[in-house]
Amino acid sequence: MTHRIDAVLQHRLCAGCGACAYIAGDHGVTMTDVPGVGKRPVGVAALPLFVKDQIADVCPGSEVRAPSWDGHEPDRDEVVTGPTKAIWEGWASDDEIRWAGSSGGVVTALATYALEHLGMALVVHTGMDPDEPWRNKTIISHDRQGLITHSSSRYTTSSPVEALRLVEESDRPCVFIGKPCDVAAVARLRRTRPRLDRNLGLVLSFFCAGTPASDGSLALSRELGVPRPTRLRYRGRGWPGDFRTTDGEREATISYDESWGRLAQKPRQLRCQLCPDGLGELADVTGGDAWHRRQEGTDGISLILARTDRGKQIVEAAIRDGYLEATDSDARRVVAAQGLVQRRRVVGTRLLALRTLFLPTTRFPGFRLRAAAAQVGIRRHIKEFAGTIRRTLRHGRT
Repeated sequence: MTHRIDAVLQHRLCAGCGACAYIAGDHGVTMTDVPGVGKRPVGVAALPLFVKDQIADVCPGSEVRAPSWDGHEPDRDEVVTGPTKAIWEGWASDDEIRWAGSSGGVVTALATYALEHLGMALVVHTGMDPDEPWRNKTIISHDRQGLITHSSSRYTTSSPVEALRLVEESDRPCVFIGKPCDVAAVARLRRTRPRLDRNLGLVLSFFCAGTPASDGSLALSRELGVPRPTRLRYRGRGWPGDFRTTDGEREATISYDESWGRLAQKPRQLRCQLCPDGLGELADVTGGDAWHRRQEGTDGISLILARTDRGKQIVEAAIRDGYLEATDSDARRVVAAQGLVQRRRVVGTRLLALRTLFLPTTRFPGFRLRAAAAQVGIRRHIKEFAGTIRRTLRHGRT
């Protein structure tokens, strides 16, 4: 039988998180950016069976287990936002961080706070690849300036989990910033790696609607008259900011709404289309756009979701120490702000369609997909089911 991790790769369930390279780096596994696909591991097929088992146990393309509700019965809004310890709306108190960030600079401000006030050693996160700026690169930052330089959203695939060895070997706790699927891998990894668990001082995530392949960004730059950019920025420098591409001689910009609308039409990873967790439920803290307040201006406002007691304590301390400005919010306002919660309501139907075709799928125990599905009508589910079947038969799964 096909090993589970081989099936993940063969059937496009890979999220490109980098866990394969972290676990099997000593066996030669590395991450590469595959055109039209995304970040993918190289060298997995030849791995010993026991190493494949280790990877499959943490792979977010295989399974993501939702955090516990600890006996709380969620209401309609909480079903699609997931468990939280507290929710705020706010922004970075530092004007430069707020201006540079995607939506108020909250994630950057919290990482800066962890370095400057909590004594953490480094931050693993994602930034622009200086050699090919339409691609992403895993970045290690040690100070505020490094975080600001690589702040703001990067709308293409990334693999920050590949760098967890630096966290594991650090002499002090560290910060990890990643997509919801990345932090899902981190949550599984820390269960069996005590030193990694101790050194993950703060795990941060951000709202994610899925990541187009990097050649989508390059194609957009070419359409704007910059065929080989030397710098490419998706947003930020105001809220939400502009898509900006330059080669040093020519520069082109279009609005965030137009650029994301065009990038969103590019193929995204199948795993993204099947993801119920766009809000980073397995992080300590998740931040994202408070779109319901967009009319208030261009300085940036974030939703801040503390998922763990540790996350809640750190956010409260960052507010108290002047790194964040925030007011209390709730799940209802998160749903009002974020249309991406709609995906939770239809993912179960997409998964059912794939299983009807006898295809493997990612497992999502604990995400209450049936309760979420009950929030939309039967016509929507019929449309999702038929559309998934049609696209799968047309394009295949390999």
